Amino acid sequence: MSSKSTAKSKFGLKNYVHRDHYGEWLGYKVGKVDRKKREAIVTLRLRDDHLSPAGRVHGGVVSGFFDFACGAAVFSTLGPEDFCSTVELKVNYFRPLNTGDALTSHAKVMFRGKRLCVVHAQLHRAGEKDPVAMATATFNVVSKRD
Repeated sequence: MSSKSTAKSKFGLKNYVHRDHYGEWLGYKVGKVDRKKREAIVTLRLRDDHLSPAGRVHGGVVSGFFDFACGAAVFSTLGPEDFCSTVELKVNYFRPLNTGDALTSHAKVMFRGKRLCVVHAQLHRAGEKDPVAMATATFNVVSKRD
């Protein structure tokens, strides 16, 4: 699924029907969301318009990518009328990234409470074993059941 599709079509979430303009620009693609494992795999190919003035990929691109990837993992725990929002996102950057790099984020729910969900994610460059970055995110979950 590309970011042009709504989450409703992929995840069955009624509160996610608006077009994701930011995601369309960023260019991420959902590879898989597994409700049983409570995880998501999301990919991104880096482009020239992702670069900072220093000629490396801007940290905001990586953090925005992590924000969506972690959110997609949270989607795996939501009911059809639930929604979530980011409360906190911490990113550790290990290696610089370049135009053309193909990235994959593996995000997994580590804790799911009534109102909070904590996710851990790693970011890998294609063909490399070690992660280039990692993130921990906390999401507020609003459920119709509450």
